[in-house]
Amino acid sequence: MSLVSDQFVDELANACLSHLVNEPELLGEFMGQTGTNPDDLRQGLNQDITMGLFDFFSHTMNLQCSLFVLTRKSTQNSSCAPTTN
Repeated sequence: MSLVSDQFVDELANACLSHLVNEPELLGEFMGQTGTNPDDLRQGLNQDITMGLFDFFSHTMNLQCSLFVLTRKSTQNSSCAPTTN
């Protein structure tokens, strides 16, 4: 039995991708790190892209930003800078 539904995973991945589309620099960073190209994204989300999105957000974005994006809240008033390691 899965802890989350496929629909929830799809919605979460779409929220992550929507955020990146509005942040071209981060989208470029995501694409560079994952080897994803524009044609891959045009074909729609698949398991590899979804896992890449989750991995990117968990390692690149600060926790506050990730929570805003993943709950689909507006990030306009939040500090959404990549974390520094």
